[in-house]
Amino acid sequence: MRVVPRHDGAGWVVLALMTCTILGAAQAAEESPPSTALEPSRQTEGVVRVIVDFARPLILARPASTLIIGNPAIAHATLSDDKTVILTGKTPGSTNLIVMDAEGGEVANIVLDVVAAGGRLVTVHGGGGRSTYSCTEHCDPVQPSEETTAPPPPSTQPLDEGGEP
Repeated sequence: MRVVPRHDGAGWVVLALMTCTILGAAQAAEESPPSTALEPSRQTEGVVRVIVDFARPLILARPASTLIIGNPAIAHATLSDDKTVILTGKTPGSTNLIVMDAEGGEVANIVLDVVAAGGRLVTVHGGGGRSTYSCTEHCDPVQPSEETTAPPPPSTQPLDEGGEP
């Protein structure tokens, strides 16, 4: 005797409705910037996520006087008071922020991960370069800023006494 499983039409309907609910919630979450990416952060190391064209406060544990951004084309930072840094994402990418006190001591050293709102950027690496696309209903290329291109690596050839390779 062979047992044949019985398939209800109702089971498939429930599965389809659950899938639509999950996908709808995921799409709704992508349409607005995540609240955690806009809330004040109190960390002094690790990674801080910043959204392009949004400002986010970074609360410091002690007073600071100097801000150093690794790549100012990716993010901007300014002191609003001696313990509050305002971070603004300029273009998608990663850079670092070093915060120093008046005596030159390190207050914070963090990585800034700048992302597009909704996380809709796709980067394609191939050949000798990369292309970035902003994808909503369809994908459009994002024009890279000349400031975000990395400088060529330093020459590894030894220099002669005249400073020539």
